[in-house]
Order: sequence, then structure tokens, then C-alpha cells
Amino acid sequence: MTGATPVLVVGLHLGLSGHYAYLLAAAGIGAFLASVFWRPSVGLYLLAFTLPMQTTRYKLHGFPLGDQFIDILVLGVTLGLLIHHGKIELKTPLSGYLLFFGLFCYLSLFQGSFYLGAPLPFRISDPRFSNWKNYVEMFYLCILTADVIRTKKQAKILLVVMALSLLLVNRSFHSTIAGRDLSHFSYSVRDAGALGYAGENGFAAFEAMYAAFLLGLWVYQKKILLKLAILALVLTCVYCLLYSFSRESYLGFLAALVLLGLFKERKLLVLVALLLITWQAILPRSVQERILMTTENTQSGQKFDSSAEARIELWEDAKALFRQNPVIGLGFDTYEFLGRVGPYRDTHNYYMKALSETGIVGIFLFLWLLKKMWKLGNRLFKTAEDPFWQSMGLGFMALMGSIVVLNFFGDRWTYQQLDGWMWILLGCVIRGLFIVDESAEAEEVSEEEEPVSSDALPAMTIV
Repeated sequence: MTGATPVLVVGLHLGLSGHYAYLLAAAGIGAFLASVFWRPSVGLYLLAFTLPMQTTRYKLHGFPLGDQFIDILVLGVTLGLLIHHGKIELKTPLSGYLLFFGLFCYLSLFQGSFYLGAPLPFRISDPRFSNWKNYVEMFYLCILTADVIRTKKQAKILLVVMALSLLLVNRSFHSTIAGRDLSHFSYSVRDAGALGYAGENGFAAFEAMYAAFLLGLWVYQKKILLKLAILALVLTCVYCLLYSFSRESYLGFLAALVLLGLFKERKLLVLVALLLITWQAILPRSVQERILMTTENTQSGQKFDSSAEARIELWEDAKALFRQNPVIGLGFDTYEFLGRVGPYRDTHNYYMKALSETGIVGIFLFLWLLKKMWKLGNRLFKTAEDPFWQSMGLGFMALMGSIVVLNFFGDRWTYQQLDGWMWILLGCVIRGLFIVDESAEAEEVSEEEEPVSSDALPAMTIV
């Protein structure tokens, strides 16, 4: 593996975690220069490694441009492509749509500015403009990855880097909660881990999404040791998922298991059935308590707990806002600044958020994007003959199935530390489709140019 990523991992294991900010800053400078003057893939590897580690990247804020760490790495990779390849290949099956969707969201910012009475979105210091920039930057990550990753080997290196990052994220979470009393559920034992402001439910969604993706890889893996290694990493995700105490993420992960069972591994359907039957006997008591508290008995009958009741109130509020402007909504990223329902700054349902902020037009564009992303993973899964690319397609389908469910309960779509990997993996899926198509075209050309065997010629009599 090349690049600065191993330096960070080795540094942690040598007890240098106290100097992690300096290691990360040095690695960032090195990766930027390596991307520009050597290989753009180096910057992409480090970007992928650090993307979920929001709390770690907070430590860089004391350095010049430290809060722009991700942006600087993206710039380095972009410059490297321009220098070494002469251009950035922007043609992908999604490029045009992502450009249109990103532009629509930007124009919707203006609608939101008028509604809020806020300044027009022209400055990066404007929080709404900054949120939009971080959102569409993930679109660009997809296109960038599809251009940087040219071979199966590079894609595998990228997955190893992400696996190392996931392992560190999960180890950090375990270190945080290991000293807490997990015998019974309480809100005080919950933790957002390395994902910072994505919150406890965002962290849980992260674990569900990428455990689902890893299971897609695991299904196709033939090498025993590697298969066991992937399964072990999935189990660390399941551990974090269980003790995140996020009911929505439990559902999201189960949805992914069902999808994997339907498309490839029927045994997973049996596992889901067993879980549904025996969960009260096999899950930790604290997890059982969290699930059972979804509803509670009162003198007037059974009702939802306070958390679920608040979500319902937020959804009703979002519907009321949607009725104010059903076509194009109130404007992109407006709800969090309204303060309409208690302390909540989110509708706790991304579909309702998109509907209230961008109207029927916006929700249609969003759902169409989900469909296109799903179809790309499905196409790679069905057309690839290489087991690696098949597993990439299947894993991405499982991830998308999980994220569709997760977004019914919160914004699991616009956070870079949560969703950045999804867009990077989509870039790998697109590169896989390019490789599959090129291989098919090469085979067709080879068949057309294949010389006719002399044995196939009709016999000739010489007179």
C-alpha cells in the first residue's frame, strides 16, 4: 500500500496518538504533494481513510487551513489528474444528472434565503452555502474516484484503506463505551463515536451501511483467511451497531440482510428469520430494553415513547410546511434554522425534509437519483464476470437498500463523514462498469479479427 495512510496507522500503534494531529497534518501535506507530483491515488487513499473521523479532524483546526483538510486533499487529487492525465474525465453515467441536481439545490438556496430573510448564498461563511458546498462535494468525490481508480488493484487498495479506517473508528467507539454500564439502557451511555456532529443515530447508520456493504464482499470471497477477516470486521460493526442503541439502524441493517438474501445468499434470510424469532433471548438486555421502549403502556392505552412521539410531531410539522409551497418547497437547508418544534433542527425523516424544503420537484429528483444509483450497482452485479466486481455491485446494492430505510428516520444523506464513503464506492462501481464494458468490447473485437483456421476452409483440388 502506498501513501501516507500506513504512517497514521503505525503511529497509533506505536503510542503516538497524543501527537495524532501533527501526524495527520504531516500526512496531509505529504499526500497533497504526492497527489500533485506523483500519483493522485495517494490523496484519495488518505481522504478515504480520514473521511469518517470527524472528531479527529477537529484537532487540525488549530493549524492553518486545518478545517479545510478534506477540501485540500480533493484539490490535490484534482491537480494531480490535470497534471498527469491532462484532464479530469467527467463523463460518467451520473455526471450530467449530478450537475443538474447540484445546480437545482443551489438555486433552491436562494428560495430559502428569501423565506428566511437571510443573505443570498454567495459566501462560504454563510452556513447554508457551506452545507450545500459540502453536500455537492460528495458528488464530485464520486466522479473523482471513477477517474482516479483505473484498475481492480487500486480499487482493492482503496477498500483496504477504508477497512483500516473502519477498524479504528470501531476501536475508538469500544474504548469510549467500555467503561460505561451497558447492563441496562440509558441515554447517557450512547455515543456518536468518531463521527462527531452526525450524532449517535448517524454513527449507528454508518455502521449499518458499511457492514451491509462488507457482507456483499464477504458473500463472494473464496479465500478462507480473507473471508474470515471480512466477517470479523463485520462483527465489530455489529457490536458498535448494537450498543449505538439506534432502532432505525437495526431496521436498516435487517433490510440489507434481506436484500442480500433475496439476491444472492439465501442463508441470510434464515438468519433474519431466526433473529426475529429469538431476539428477546439472544440480544443483550440493554438492547432489548431499547427496542421494547418504542411503545409504552399508559392508563389510556399503549402509545409511542417520547422519542417516537417527537418524530411524529416533526413529520406533521414538515407536512404543514410542504403545504405552504408544494412545488419547490421553502428552500434547500432551511428547516434547521426555523426552530419550530422544540430544540430539534431536523425533521428526522429525510424524505419529509426534502419534501418540505424542495417540494415535489426536489423529492422527485432525489428519488430518481436513488433509483439511478441502485441501478448502477445492480448492473455491475449482473454483468460482471469477475467475482470482485460482482461483489462490489452486490455490496453497493445492500448499502443502498440500507440507506433507503435509514432516511425514513433522519438525515442520513448529507453528512460527509457518514455518506462520503458511499459516493467513493459509487465511483468504484462506475469504474467497474467501465472495465466490464471495455472487456466486452475487447472480446467482440477479438472475435471479429480472429483469423479463419485452415481446417475450416473448403478442400481445394489442384489440377
